[in-house]
Amino acid sequence: MKLSTRIYLDAALQNIKSVSFFTFLQVLIARLGASNFEIALSNSLPPLFCALSLAFLTRQLPVTRGVFLTSGYVRQFAFLSMALSVLLPNPIPYLLFFWSINAVAVMVNGAQQPAIMRRWVEPREFPKIFSNNKMIGIIIVTIGSFGIGQYLDAYNHIFPMNYVISMLVGCIATFAGMSLIAELAPREKYKFRLALVRPFQECDRKTWWMGLNNVGIAMAAPLFIIYHVKVLNLSNSQIAYFVVTAGIVSTLLLPLARRWMERFGLMKVYGAAVIGMALSVLPYGFIDSFWAILALQGWIGVCLAVHEVVSQSIMMNEAGRHNKEMAYFSDFQLVMNAGNAVGALIAGFLTAVLPLWGCFIVIAITRLLFYMCYRGAKEVKSQDAVSSSQQTTRTQM
Repeated sequence: MKLSTRIYLDAALQNIKSVSFFTFLQVLIARLGASNFEIALSNSLPPLFCALSLAFLTRQLPVTRGVFLTSGYVRQFAFLSMALSVLLPNPIPYLLFFWSINAVAVMVNGAQQPAIMRRWVEPREFPKIFSNNKMIGIIIVTIGSFGIGQYLDAYNHIFPMNYVISMLVGCIATFAGMSLIAELAPREKYKFRLALVRPFQECDRKTWWMGLNNVGIAMAAPLFIIYHVKVLNLSNSQIAYFVVTAGIVSTLLLPLARRWMERFGLMKVYGAAVIGMALSVLPYGFIDSFWAILALQGWIGVCLAVHEVVSQSIMMNEAGRHNKEMAYFSDFQLVMNAGNAVGALIAGFLTAVLPLWGCFIVIAITRLLFYMCYRGAKEVKSQDAVSSSQQTTRTQM
């Protein structure tokens, strides 16, 4: 099988997993009667355990086929346990527990996969691969979300079994995709011992800033679920239309965004995506028109797609500047996931003290402040450099 075929087929299978397993998972949790804080916790616990995995486990494991497959088997067990736990009388604690176990295994796979790909792919090809992978994902998620949303509503009389069947499809897809990438991993055997490690050794200012932006982005996710499901009582099909709209618009605009990356640079396009998401949440909480919310969700989906492609490209470009490449991948993902965990948890606390419209305003302002702090720091650093240069010149005179 050609390398590109293997990579793109894995992307297709992983997106089948995403749409059939995760697109409606938090909708399911809300429909099972979860509180606002439990919904926020469902957004916070998985990235928190991803961060813990990256901090203390992932960086110590060698990049081998055996390690990659073992983490995949643990992941598969957690997926199956999540799907079947929905049938229990009080499923939410079990869902969150197995989701956390899944997160630990996912990060082992997620951190090793870029290291495996760098052995086979030239660095200049990564923006193209990530962009194509995103396009594949958008097409699958767009079509799949519509179909699964219709299916879930049509078979709502067997709730929650309709969700369980969809989740089992995702289990099969993720296992097949993992097997494709495992074939690219080196088959060497290494003896290693787990020890206490110090995370964040490969983090620079740009990494911390991107993680800070992730805090702001993650704050909105649980509030969307609360607003769509518990306030507006939208159906699965209506929620699927949000994904479909975002997918169609992203498909049309991502090729243009890739040209913008080449023309204006990754950081400028990254900034545009972050600011675009920040401004788009301001009207939320004040509107209840389905069509207005559909338009907003379409725009947010485009910004998220661009943000993901640019972030992955930045990670791959920066990796070459670090001597400990695997540690850098782990630290980068650690900071991003820690940002996601903290952001969702903050959102849970905000819902306890503010109305939803107030929460969205706080999130928009916070995102803009997080973005501007890096720009401000760069300007101060530049001014200091200019002042230092001028002082040196006067001294020489």
